[in-house]
Amino acid sequence: CTSIIQQAYNIIPSPCLLIQYNTILASHPTFAGSTSRNTPSSVILMTDRPIPKEMRRLVVTSPGKSTSVADCTIEIQTVPTPVPRSGEVLVRVVAAPINPSDYASWYNSKPESYPMPIGKEGSGIVVATGGGLATHRCPVGTRVGFVCPDSKQGSYSEYVAANALTETFVMPDDVPVEDCAAFLVNPYTAVGILDTAGSEAKAFVQTAAASQLGRMVVRLADVRGVRVINVVRREEQREILEKAGAQHIVVTSGEEEAWKRELKAKIDELGATCAFDAVSGDMTGHLMDVLPAGGTVYLYGGLAGRAGNINPSDLIYRKKQLKSFYLTSWIQGGGSLQMIYRMMWAGKIVNSGLKSPDGWCCSQFEDTTMEKAHEDIVKLLGTSITGKKLRIRFDGA
Repeated sequence: CTSIIQQAYNIIPSPCLLIQYNTILASHPTFAGSTSRNTPSSVILMTDRPIPKEMRRLVVTSPGKSTSVADCTIEIQTVPTPVPRSGEVLVRVVAAPINPSDYASWYNSKPESYPMPIGKEGSGIVVATGGGLATHRCPVGTRVGFVCPDSKQGSYSEYVAANALTETFVMPDDVPVEDCAAFLVNPYTAVGILDTAGSEAKAFVQTAAASQLGRMVVRLADVRGVRVINVVRREEQREILEKAGAQHIVVTSGEEEAWKRELKAKIDELGATCAFDAVSGDMTGHLMDVLPAGGTVYLYGGLAGRAGNINPSDLIYRKKQLKSFYLTSWIQGGGSLQMIYRMMWAGKIVNSGLKSPDGWCCSQFEDTTMEKAHEDIVKLLGTSITGKKLRIRFDGA
């Protein structure tokens, strides 16, 4: 058990790196007298760049009318730089992506959630640690991806304190650290979708297929020898998918009965038994209609609102199923040891595909700044955002 955990978290014993609080921390301008977090007993500091006492971060201060991202009030807030506790590292953030799964909560949360720090993932460089065995896997200077599951901290910050075991991921040396910013949500979702489809799956259907995630699924499925039937709304999205190597594409802009016949014919031809739906709305019912008896629709997005248009006979008599796919549940499924194994396995697959331009999970970014992030996301939402992912840069690039 201990051996598995050490492999999973890449722990490198190096107790000589610990620098005691009394000799370093007390005299350091960042951490001396800090009250932003509990002061750790030991902190390792990076000495080639001073760590400021305060930092900037993006927060949603008001949801406005609670109807859209454009209604939100987003401000730059100056707060104390977090101090890593034992088992945590302090990351100087280089870049953080704006994911579609992020911004619904900006305008659709309870009043007590505001002001709301925002951002769920990012990448950067470890500049200090709070000590403890867990931090040996990512000592000062390590290039990492990180996640922010705590609602009190967001990745759209100049610095983030992250748990060294559960919130920090060592990134490959041959990929620029800023290009690892979107390492988790889309790539691990793609791995999870392929895993959920099953090792014996010949083919499956996905909607919103021209998105960055959809194209990742196409490339990863190709590597694993699984065929994907890709459903998109417009003809120009067909071209985007064809450039990504997709072979089976159904465009829904025409007559409903026509594209459903085409989709069903491909499902029958390729032997698909499940579909992954990021659209919802009536699309969920359409997928139910065309899947074979015993088929399953996995719902993991709500671009078109509430799922509907479902024929009860599909559920009752044809034994079709509607299930959810949720990345966190997939990661945690089966208990702690299974989660460790799954993250080891998935991490190897993801890290091997991050390198641009040919990696299966490399992302194409459009860069923005903290000052322009709100304006730029509203602009993108007002047009077609297919193929674009905004990335906030914190390194001045």
